[in-house]
Amino acid sequence: MTLDHAVGGAGERRLMTRLEIAQAAGVHGAAVNNWMRRHPDFPEPVSTVPADLFAAEDVAEWLDNRKIQRDERRDGETAGTTYGQRFRLTVGLADVRSDEKVAPDMVAEAIKADLWKNLEPGFTQSQDRSMFQEMIMALVCVQAIAPKEWTRIAATRSPDVFAHVWSALPTADGMRPELLDRIVRDGWWQARFRTGVEVLKRWVQPDTGASQERVGRRLTAAAAFDYLLDRFAQARKSSDDEYLTPHGVAHLMVRLADPGPKDRVYNPCCGSGEIVAAMLDHRRDNGADLPRGHQVSGHALASRAWRLAVMNTAVHGCPLDLGGPPPDDLKIVDVRGGPYDVVLANPPFTMPDWRSATGIATDGWPYGEPSRHNANFAWLQLIATALAPAGRAVVVMPSNTTSVTTSKSRQIRAEMVEQGVVRCIIELPKQMFRETASPLTLWLLGRPVQRPDREVLLIDAKKATDPAGKTHRILTDAGSRHIVGLYRAWSEASGGRVQATGDITAVSVSLERLREHDHDLTPSTYLRPPAPDVTSRSPSLTTLRAELRRLDDAADAADYALDRLLDRLQPWNA
Repeated sequence: MTLDHAVGGAGERRLMTRLEIAQAAGVHGAAVNNWMRRHPDFPEPVSTVPADLFAAEDVAEWLDNRKIQRDERRDGETAGTTYGQRFRLTVGLADVRSDEKVAPDMVAEAIKADLWKNLEPGFTQSQDRSMFQEMIMALVCVQAIAPKEWTRIAATRSPDVFAHVWSALPTADGMRPELLDRIVRDGWWQARFRTGVEVLKRWVQPDTGASQERVGRRLTAAAAFDYLLDRFAQARKSSDDEYLTPHGVAHLMVRLADPGPKDRVYNPCCGSGEIVAAMLDHRRDNGADLPRGHQVSGHALASRAWRLAVMNTAVHGCPLDLGGPPPDDLKIVDVRGGPYDVVLANPPFTMPDWRSATGIATDGWPYGEPSRHNANFAWLQLIATALAPAGRAVVVMPSNTTSVTTSKSRQIRAEMVEQGVVRCIIELPKQMFRETASPLTLWLLGRPVQRPDREVLLIDAKKATDPAGKTHRILTDAGSRHIVGLYRAWSEASGGRVQATGDITAVSVSLERLREHDHDLTPSTYLRPPAPDVTSRSPSLTTLRAELRRLDDAADAADYALDRLLDRLQPWNA
């Protein structure tokens, strides 16, 4: 009996095996045996043929009295959450706190947690973890783009059937030939393949498009692909090539650029295709036809990321030409082609000993020759110069680029500001990425603007995020909407006073004031309140309170400056 049969529909009696109870409660199988042995009040099975079957409602009521310990809580579970709540969430029972079903997004999170729990052992025990991820993502890709062929694979669990199917798909280059050979010929990989098929049969619904997150008790293939990209990055902890752009950040970048149906869009370091996928989702959500041909293009720096990007764009409904397998040379900085209406990029940070693919001469850089020890301002310059006259770019950069004081970088930043290339800086907190804790900023760029009264919008969006576990933060939907709304209102007004929204603070800074601060683009530099006059012998209580707030702000700023210095001592290498 599967869990789908066990939970049944409204009015049906819900019966579950011990293993299904363990899966729904998110515990090891032996835990249910221990509960039965140690607790006389654990519900008795209502049937013992062909196996012990328990009433789901009885089990849920018993689990309502067992709180989940802190170390066992999942993302989103707070202190006081019980196994009963988790169990009800998974099987779709009404929460004891109300007569309604649990929230749909909570159901999706429970499904995701169970999906990963069943895949994680294969990843951690794998002889080659990168290959294991590639195999699982390829299986999900088949679920999304070839559901009929997936039916054959799921029924046979045959590596030979999978190899035949995969070789005929347009995403065939998304898997290394040696991995396909291992799945077919190597017993160890054959076992991992069959386990992966069984897990995906249980938790993923094939051929449901990219506009839904789940169907019943399963994730859609597109949602599973997005989730597993993030989860594998978290499990990997670090990467020696391109970092995964967080889902919320990728979608924020696309909303800020707002590419139109006829815009030529380019992603020069496309990673696993997450930014391109976000753009495809954006166009679909806005009722636009998916782009074809040369309108949307990308280029990956690493073959691992390129293979995942091939699958990712196919899963999201629009296979793109990503230029063929890259040379795996992370030292090359290149923004080929152009001009582009929109450029979206998350380049590897720092990149020491880099070189330009076009061999730009020392005097050929428009805003100054970048340091050979750091490629950040090389990327920013090449992206800015690849834009069409009305083009715009959104680029992920480490936070220290806004205030770095090395001579070359400071001069380049100043020149880009003076020429009107920098339109907006959005500051986000630490722990946004799975593979590093470093804070980041988004640079919004355009073509040079020769206008003496121009301003730069600086947004402190650190509070637009929520914690997701102990070591990670995510950008909230509300936070993303506030950021986009604030930027659009400022742009339409051509600068001027900024109205704060939610917990997000922002300031529009004049060119004159930027010069006074050596073209520092850190929002906190301009958002600090002026220090009050405290020279009076008998300061008032109001004055003392204001001074205390100022000192608190100064302490926060000092902490932030220290973080930036530490980032420089331990640079983020690609």
